[in-house]
Amino acid sequence: MSNPLLVGVDVHRKRNAVCVMDDQGQELIPRFTMDNNRPGTEAFVHQMAQLMLDGDFDVIQVAAEATGWYWFHFFQTLSQDPFLNQWPLELYPLNPRLTANFKKTYMDLDHTDPIDAFVVADRLRLGRDLPAPFRYEETYLPLRFLTRYRYHVVHNLAREKAYCLAVLYLKASEYTHPDKKKRPFSNVFGAASRAVLQEFGSIEEIATIPFDELVEFIDLKGKRRFPNPTENARKLQQVARTSYTLPEALQQPINLVLDLSLKHIAFLERQEKRLNTAIAECMEAIPHTLDTIPGFGPVFSGGIISEIAGIERFDYNQSKVAKFAGLKWRKHRSADFEADETRLTRTGNRYLRYYLCEAAQSVRLRDAEYAAYYERKYHEARKHQHKRAIVLTARKLVRLVTRLLTTNQPYQPRRR
Repeated sequence: MSNPLLVGVDVHRKRNAVCVMDDQGQELIPRFTMDNNRPGTEAFVHQMAQLMLDGDFDVIQVAAEATGWYWFHFFQTLSQDPFLNQWPLELYPLNPRLTANFKKTYMDLDHTDPIDAFVVADRLRLGRDLPAPFRYEETYLPLRFLTRYRYHVVHNLAREKAYCLAVLYLKASEYTHPDKKKRPFSNVFGAASRAVLQEFGSIEEIATIPFDELVEFIDLKGKRRFPNPTENARKLQQVARTSYTLPEALQQPINLVLDLSLKHIAFLERQEKRLNTAIAECMEAIPHTLDTIPGFGPVFSGGIISEIAGIERFDYNQSKVAKFAGLKWRKHRSADFEADETRLTRTGNRYLRYYLCEAAQSVRLRDAEYAAYYERKYHEARKHQHKRAIVLTARKLVRLVTRLLTTNQPYQPRRR
């Protein structure tokens, strides 16, 4: 039986609150605070080492809520400290939700930093469902920063596009007609479409210019790539004739907002491309075979590999990988009743779940087996058909990803 020294830390930007207890829940010293910097951490190390020497402890376990990145330098310094590493050292970055739910088991606790440190230490003492201990992953952490920032940029881009489309309705209400065949451009945010929206002060101006000039304008702004710019011009003039008229007082502010939003979208798209290039460069140093799967590339491979960070962490078990990604459905059963529909847990790693779902969408468009599976699940669902089918396809993809990361063999389509 091990005898751990249990340390709970409530991490903040300036100071950390600390609670130290044994495995019986007895606090060994009064709770204290320390500066969240190198001198403060060095003092903490010497204090913990003295407790280890004075007591009969054989392992040090430290837990802190992983809020932002305020915990990272603290844990990184502890993991590399030679004085503290005389003993086995386990560092646990806890999901704040884990400690928040655990705190509810107490009837009445105030919200203060020392009390929160006590709750973290007591949750560590309980032990169940703790995350994997922290380790500095020189191979995966740099890649993870890139893929997670790309996730951030992509979601900002989607939000900005949705906002831009809402404002666009005011300028030209029929520009994004529900019937896609009536839209002047298949891509609202393409080069020609942006030029139309930014260079014409109002939609009515389009209806007044000569048709041949409009065709030439569209063809030029589209870099001569439209197969039939005349048809685009015809649809655009139809939009100009059927859209609502925007009050003159609103034209200038709406044009300004729309112009800035389109520039912001262009900027975010450039950021995404730069990140894709950086991820591809980073992936060159990581041997893998995920890119042999149809529809996979360095971005999807990097997003998945950086979050899994070594398949051995999951004992090469695809069920554990799926649970980590939150691709697991809760069972709802009582006596003879069992629910037909159950909810996705969605408590796992949202970055891994995102990249698996995006990869599943790409794979099902290129691989017959996954396309057939998607179609079957799509027609089985009664609501949210596409979302349900993609999530189930991503769950199927987890098995393939786990196998390839385990065997390091290229993907081989199943023989029919």
